[in-house]
Order: sequence, then C-alpha cells, then structure tokens
Amino acid sequence: MALDDYNDPWMCKVFPTSLTGATLECFRNRPHKSISDYETLCIMFLAQYCGNKKQKKSIASLFTIRQKKGETLQDFLSRFNMEASEIVDCHPDTAIETFKLAMIQGTKFHTSLVKYSPSDMQTLNARAQIYIRLEENVAHRAQHATLVTVENKPRERGSNSKSQKTQHTPTPITQEPEKRQRTEERFTPLRTTLARLFQENKLRFAAPQLMKQPLKQRDKSKHCTCHRDYGHTSNDCRSLR
Repeated sequence: MALDDYNDPWMCKVFPTSLTGATLECFRNRPHKSISDYETLCIMFLAQYCGNKKQKKSIASLFTIRQKKGETLQDFLSRFNMEASEIVDCHPDTAIETFKLAMIQGTKFHTSLVKYSPSDMQTLNARAQIYIRLEENVAHRAQHATLVTVENKPRERGSNSKSQKTQHTPTPITQEPEKRQRTEERFTPLRTTLARLFQENKLRFAAPQLMKQPLKQRDKSKHCTCHRDYGHTSNDCRSLR
C-alpha cells in the first residue's frame, strides 16, 4: 500500500484485507457505496475507533509513581524506566528529581542520590546497579541464615530429647536378658559347633579373658576348651562367639 499511496481505488480495495474480527464486521455493515474514496474510509474508521487511541503520557505521570513497601530496587527501577520511556521529551533533571521523590526515603541509594545527584538517567542507572547487587547479596545471606537455622533446630531438639532420655530414664534390671538375647541374635549362624570350630582353628584364636565368675559358683560339669577352665561349655563360650 505504501508503493501505491496515490492509487485511491487500489487503497480502498486492499485496506479491507487487513481487517479481522469486529473491525471487519464494522466494514461489512457500512451502507453500499457509502465510501467514495480512501480519505472517506479513513475518516470513518478514525471516528469509529478514536476511543482506542493510546494517549501520550506527560511528565505528570511520573509524579504518581511510588516505590512500594518491600519492592526491590531492581523492580522499582524497571517500572520507573518503563514509565519514563513512554514520555516524549522527558527532561533528565525532571526524571531524576521525580525518581528521588518516588523512592523510599532514607535508603542507602536515596542518600547517595541526595549527596551526589547524577547528571542524567544513564548515570543514575549505572549507579543503581551497584546498590542492586548489594541488596541481592544481603537478601541472599539472610535467606541462607534462615535455612541454616531451620536445619539446625530439629537436630538440637533430637539431641536434647536423647540426652534427657538417657539421664532421666534408668534402665530396668529386667531388660538385661532381653539385651543379651538381642546380642546373641546378631551373631552370624554357624554350620558347625563352636567346640569343633575351635579345635580346627585354635591357633587363629586370641587368648580369651579370664572368667569373672567366682570359682565356687561355677558348674564343674561344664568345661571350656577355649578358657581351659570350668563354668560353661565351649559351645556357650561368649569369647568364641
């Protein structure tokens, strides 16, 4: 159409091919032979859709922007730059002053802008990147500290409960046979007797500890070849096991 902008009938014929949906229906509902030239077509469409025209923003729109509580400097800077880019002939000094007013007062970056005002928005954005990195670093450390605290809490509770259980819960005497039975169950089952195993491999066994039971209380009918003493049989010897 740009190549044939002086061909009025051709412009009127080609224009409807770019329409879809409601705009196409609007064109079809026009009375027959109501469009005599391309200028009339343009006037008709402008009158129909002038309400959809995007209004140009003025510098006043920047004064309505405010940094929200909890909003990061990165998000606020992006939002402010997006709004400023839609303003035609936005003076740098005005943009910088409105940025100062929009910021949360008392922050490190706001104090820096008050002390050393930048000459243009490019300098302001470059300086803002430094404070954005500092802000992200502080947030990362705070998140890491929170994770470490959460991970350590269950361990501390577990260790405290275990120590309290050890200190305040005495082991009853009746549990001794159960402990001994559990200990015996942990031994690997053998395919032969301990007595025969000791006789075949006696040189490999270390010398056992002496029996603690007094000699008067021992059963002299039972002899242990490993201890070379009376009191229990070789098959019942705990040292062999």
